[in-house]
Amino acid sequence: MERLSFSELDKQKVLVSVSELARNVLVHANGQGFIESKILKDSLCITVVDQGPGILNIEEILRCAEVKSETGLGLGLNGVKRLMDEFYVETGEGGTKIIAVKWRGSSRGVERNRSNARSTSIDRSNFGGYRP
Repeated sequence: MERLSFSELDKQKVLVSVSELARNVLVHANGQGFIESKILKDSLCITVVDQGPGILNIEEILRCAEVKSETGLGLGLNGVKRLMDEFYVETGEGGTKIIAVKWRGSSRGVERNRSNARSTSIDRSNFGGYRP
């Protein structure tokens, strides 16, 4: 993250988001998945892929403003969506793939928050070569 000159605030947003996403893999997919980070020219891209049961009500989860959690950070996917600048999720019976992006300078007023959620069947060939 140092290469991108992220502010302290943006570093914390990324760290909290990665922690929440990793926790979801451990709890909801029994640890079956992976997390990958890539530094691009002006952004950090986090990709999370798991082999859990999928998220049945993803649209509802991402619309929900109030999140109640007794075991996690209380942010969930909706919190990650708010903390990161771009958020994409694809989910189905075979698992879930999430891409979250933080752009350099985003906490200084650059508005790039976009999200896209889809509930589809998962094609394992798109999972970066991950095989259980």
